[in-house]
Amino acid sequence: MPLTLREILAFDVMREARPVVLAGERALGRVVRWVHSSEIYEIGPLLTGGELLLTTGLGLAGTDAGARRHYLREIAERDVAGVALELGRTFPEVPGELVAEARRQALPFITLNAVVPFSRIAEVANTRIVDHAGHRLRLGDSVSRALNDVLIAGIGVPGLLAAAAGVVGGPLVLIAENGALVAAHGVAGDREAWRATETPLAEAPVTVLGTTWGRLVAGPGSPLPAEDLAVALERTTVALALAMLRTGDPPREPDRLAAALLTDLLEGTAEGQAESSVRAALAGFRPAADHLLIGLAADALETAAALAVVDRAARILHTPALRGRVSRLVLGVLAVPRSVGDVVGAAQQALDEALRRLSAPQVRIAVGYPATEVGELGGSLRDARAALDLRPGSRLISARAIALDLELTRHGGSGHLDHLVRHTIGPLVEWDAAHRTDLVRTLETFLLHGCSATRTAAVLHLRRQSFYQRLQRIEALLGHTVTDPDVHAALLLATAAHRVTGR
Repeated sequence: MPLTLREILAFDVMREARPVVLAGERALGRVVRWVHSSEIYEIGPLLTGGELLLTTGLGLAGTDAGARRHYLREIAERDVAGVALELGRTFPEVPGELVAEARRQALPFITLNAVVPFSRIAEVANTRIVDHAGHRLRLGDSVSRALNDVLIAGIGVPGLLAAAAGVVGGPLVLIAENGALVAAHGVAGDREAWRATETPLAEAPVTVLGTTWGRLVAGPGSPLPAEDLAVALERTTVALALAMLRTGDPPREPDRLAAALLTDLLEGTAEGQAESSVRAALAGFRPAADHLLIGLAADALETAAALAVVDRAARILHTPALRGRVSRLVLGVLAVPRSVGDVVGAAQQALDEALRRLSAPQVRIAVGYPATEVGELGGSLRDARAALDLRPGSRLISARAIALDLELTRHGGSGHLDHLVRHTIGPLVEWDAAHRTDLVRTLETFLLHGCSATRTAAVLHLRRQSFYQRLQRIEALLGHTVTDPDVHAALLLATAAHRVTGR
């Protein structure tokens, strides 16, 4: 553990100096980053925080009480751990203004009443500090070596958790950003894994390509000190991010062709329908003429898991699929027979079944609009990608379900949307901000459910009476009823714009 000021005062070399704490007793738990000695009056700006400053007060000789207060105030502003003044050389007794200012700043202020060379004190304390830093580096290296062996073996996330749990000596649980349980080690089952997250010893975010994908939680039981545990978790999250980016074996030629085609379709650089169809065929995607094509985007902690979901959905539909990794996402195309009627609904059902069968809660998928030809899929893929960002908490979402959100983000500048919100539902937004209520969401839910009080109350988990009280507040703030058909569209547009700009 890092050395605190209280621990350093207990060192034998410090006891020889007979320290007496005159101020800042409650702050003796501050961590000491370094022990430093100086007799410079202008030392404050040269300090970087965390130091224990040793001084004989020589730099204060000949100064008045105001200057001494200023000296200590500057030091306190640098977040030092404390100041120790040796009495006898410059000051036979401690100046009262130094004690008073230290108390005002809640700065630990200590007098040393016997002469011990500052070099001895600094050597002992700083050696311990360096030893601690070296311990952290050695621990981090041992964790990294264990995790690297697993990464090289290609065992994946479960193997990494097992290796890390061996170092931590307690359970580890990986939770996706949407709250889903992804994996765990050291627990008997899901229920025990959730219990471990209720009383965590520590946790760390898992970041992939600059995006927070989830969190790694250390449950109770680890014998490691808190700081060592934090180091182990930090190294583990890095390895997890690398594992999530891996697809396993090097991609086959059809996979590379698929990823390149999907990239060009997404970016709008594909060169025409004929060439796109040829490239799709080379990648193994040859849909029948009576099929429509549905673009999709998948966000997953592990690329292989998202690819597996798309493949399983295609098998459920008995049709081919095109899929590949593009940047941080997996993009894909499903072929659905026109004869099913609702081709988007059929694609969603197949993907939902695939997610369930593969037990892949960490995978999030969005479905775009249908297209008739491969060359027309760019818009469908872009809508699916945008839908993932617009509904980050949804496991499976279709672009048609959030068509209004997509249109607002596509065509409405932030200034225009802010103007729309302010002039249509501004009083509700201000009330929510001032009173921490949820009137805007209540209104949008009411409008989306056909102005049905019963259905809205059920969705919001409210009693009908509570909902009616909210509705009365909404109409009183707006100054008109919200069930009037003439204002329905404007209110729905404004509530959606508020949600989109807020996100």
